[in-house]
Amino acid sequence: MKPSERLGGVLAIVVALLVVAGCGYGEVSPKAYQFAKTLYGLCNRQTSEAIDPVAVQIGAAREAEEITQREADWLDAILNDARAGDWSAAQAAARRMMEDQVGR
Repeated sequence: MKPSERLGGVLAIVVALLVVAGCGYGEVSPKAYQFAKTLYGLCNRQTSEAIDPVAVQIGAAREAEEITQREADWLDAILNDARAGDWSAAQAAARRMMEDQVGR
């Protein structure tokens, strides 16, 4: 089997797993949900001066084990989009995190 054929097979498996598992966020804690709400509002207002204080709060919540590392990573990714000025992507990610909690 050629390397390109092997790669194609691996990609097909990855795509199939993503379709089956979904691409959304998993269940998050109430504290992480609150951070998602905060980030959504921050992005809606494009309040760049609030990014670092929220990042500090997320770090403190992680240290205090109020949120998991996985949740902190998701929230940090949203913060990174906001820092880069991609407000719409950050806002969409925060909204998706909140929407993915409906019915859980």
